[in-house]
Amino acid sequence: MTRRIAFRLPAALLGGGLAAIGLAAPASAVEIVTPYPAVRAEAGESTTFDLQVLSDAREAVSLGVSEAPEGWSAVFRGGGREVDAVHADPSAPAEVQLEVRVPAETAAGVHQVTVVASGRSGDATLPLQLRVVEQAADAFELTTEFTTLRGSGTDTYRFDLTLANHSGQEATFALAATGPEGWNVTASPSAEQQAATATVDAGGTTTIAVEADPPDNVPAGTYPIAVQATGEGTTLQAELAAEVTGSSSFTLTTPSERLNASGSAGDTGTMTVLVRNDGNAPLQGVELSATPPSDWEVEFEPSVIEAIPPGESAQATARITPTGDAIAGDYVVTVSAASGGTTEEMDIRYAVETSATWGFAGGLIIVAAAGALVLVYRRYGRR
Repeated sequence: MTRRIAFRLPAALLGGGLAAIGLAAPASAVEIVTPYPAVRAEAGESTTFDLQVLSDAREAVSLGVSEAPEGWSAVFRGGGREVDAVHADPSAPAEVQLEVRVPAETAAGVHQVTVVASGRSGDATLPLQLRVVEQAADAFELTTEFTTLRGSGTDTYRFDLTLANHSGQEATFALAATGPEGWNVTASPSAEQQAATATVDAGGTTTIAVEADPPDNVPAGTYPIAVQATGEGTTLQAELAAEVTGSSSFTLTTPSERLNASGSAGDTGTMTVLVRNDGNAPLQGVELSATPPSDWEVEFEPSVIEAIPPGESAQATARITPTGDAIAGDYVVTVSAASGGTTEEMDIRYAVETSATWGFAGGLIIVAAAGALVLVYRRYGRR
């Protein structure tokens, strides 16, 4: 039986010995290839190379980059994860991707990245070329059909923006939106409202939903909203605006919210009325008036409130004078406030009390009547 004895010599010694006798050194058992070794790339973008690692033996092959421009980053990915090595098999090549990030400040020109694959059975290198061009000014766009929306202070303002990718590869942008103090403003892809980033396919578009919720009692006015999409070496901006229209709404009441008063017939009683501005626009020229019982008099001080800012209140004094012959009892006085075509009313229950003069006179009559009865009794009582 014949035995075969194999000796493994170092590659350098083997190559040197073969060269000494005029023979070429055998090719390494490890090889790394790609179908596209030279590609076009834009500054600020990432470029991916599809690589295949081959070996004549089953072994782990380490991967690395031996040459790359300063500031560039290169990552090997496989199975959705970052990898440092692959397992080579003679029956099928191992597939891996090399993701190269080109900084935004990279000068235009041809740049080289060299990939190294190292295994027990040998090493291999693969030079890759990237022809870097400046990113087109219109490679990405952030636009909207309506930059200004109008509504009330209780509305939520919703804008739809279009993020367009005119470049030749997928792009990812971080989203941010800011508004005035007290406003709650968010920006997210319309398909995923909780996401803070948006990914756009090469040559595609995606919709960005922006929502702006104003605080309670926001005054009327125009409020700016800024949206930013940052990524791929650039920042896209959109300037929006929410126009909050003014609304006239107010409440007519009293400081204590009690709607009753009292006084004597013929005497003047006072009551404080309060006008509260519940809207988001100033109230102008609030006129006060009253509808009392017949022949009663009601005056206000002041009769016109010039202005009431949103969320604030103003007071006036109502002077109510019943007629002198008013019978004791409860009467209704309707108080009205009008401003800008809006009118509010409240009913005041006014109790007329018996006059002190009539009480004193009644007392005198009773005393006189009692005295007269006493005299009559003395004169005729004994008979």
